[in-house]
Amino acid sequence: MFAHRSTDTALATRFRTERVCTVNHEFFFDTREGQLMGPYASREEALKGVEDYIRQCQARQSR
Repeated sequence: MFAHRSTDTALATRFRTERVCTVNHEFFFDTREGQLMGPYASREEALKGVEDYIRQCQARQSR
């Protein structure tokens, strides 16, 4: 899959992976920047955290 973000200088192949993982029974998600965000008590909370993170990134880009 080819993707292009406004900050990218060239097209690149990106592969979708599962963003949510568990460590010691706590849930985290990975960002494209390589950060591990969390912990969350459940997978559902981590997925909401992903949505919130994406909204925050989009809001920063639109400023």
